[in-house]
Amino acid sequence: RVLLTICLLLFPLSALPLDGDQPADQPARHMQSAERNPRFDPVKRCCPYPSCIDIPFCDCCG
Repeated sequence: RVLLTICLLLFPLSALPLDGDQPADQPARHMQSAERNPRFDPVKRCCPYPSCIDIPFCDCCG
């Protein structure tokens, strides 16, 4: 028991990453941006119609 107590004091359980702290659980910013889509039109500031269905952040789709 003493060894377990010492180990927990040196390495608390709160130091371990929890499920919500994993990078895979957090959405990637580059995947959400329409500007990073290769079909993005910088003049119109949107994507052509067929590809805007998959990209929720296109301004002129809809």
